Amino acid sequence: MSVRALEFYSGIGGLHRALTESSIEGTVVRAYDWDQAACRVYAANYGPGVVDIGSLTPAELSVLDADLWLLSPSCQPYTVLNPLAKGAEDPRAKSFIRLMEDVLPELVRLRKQPQRLLVENVAGFETSSTRERLVVTLRTLGYSILEMLITPLQFGIPNSRLRYYLLAKYGPLSFAGIDGQEERVLRHIPGRGSDWVDTRMHSGEEAPDVAVAAVREYLDEDTDAEPHPHAIPEKVLEKWGRLFDIVLPSAKRTCCFTRGKKPPHSLQLTVLHNSYLGYTKLVERSGSILQMNEDLDVSLSAFSQLSRALMNLYATTDNPNI
Repeated sequence: MSVRALEFYSGIGGLHRALTESSIEGTVVRAYDWDQAACRVYAANYGPGVVDIGSLTPAELSVLDADLWLLSPSCQPYTVLNPLAKGAEDPRAKSFIRLMEDVLPELVRLRKQPQRLLVENVAGFETSSTRERLVVTLRTLGYSILEMLITPLQFGIPNSRLRYYLLAKYGPLSFAGIDGQEERVLRHIPGRGSDWVDTRMHSGEEAPDVAVAAVREYLDEDTDAEPHPHAIPEKVLEKWGRLFDIVLPSAKRTCCFTRGKKPPHSLQLTVLHNSYLGYTKLVERSGSILQMNEDLDVSLSAFSQLSRALMNLYATTDNPNI
């Protein structure tokens, strides 16, 4: 029997693609989002049909007879990279809370509820009040749940994107192999090893039971265009390498884009010590940059040495004008 899925906060269709690539026979019968640019990309990938998520009603969803909900709500209210994150008080969290606390209970009352749910979000969601409210709501409605924090590194993929996942099944369905762990946020998929420990943080190597592939195994063949349309000039890398997360084709980890801004090709030294701290934050979170030239050394660039000297001076001086 084919699964009928609804995709909430569909973005450009990542969970749609995951369902398509899985061994599950299923169809996304409707997608919902509020970002119009994402909706246009989604429509280009999968055809029209994305609906605004802000004012959904139980009546609209009940007629779709969906047995699977895929949800990837906004992560900005929960990310640990944002010290001002407001969690459930963030306006971007409101539609998800309404969907879970108002719409889903009414569907249960109508016996039109989904049998399964998947919620995906950023690491940090697991400590939020939104997560607490979500778990209480699901269990009160009769769902059993499984929570995990998982990174692609656990599956041999060279990317360190730690994400939160919640799976829910409506009773009498339940999860096998988690007896005594229902209250835990697991660091592994039950039945597939033990909790993940990233030993690279201590030894510079991946966990011994997982062979992580090199980035080069995921690269397309080189384009004939010269220079490459997405290339950053080597002179820029030499000067600004300190601010980028630079990885090589031989690397076994990459970081995801969260936010960032390209640095200018030059920056006057007279303003460097005043703007360095804030400016660094804009670049350090802009994701990994692939350096195809493995012989180019940016770690000991003149800029890196100068920046460290200026930072030390800025931290130790009593002169407010420096």
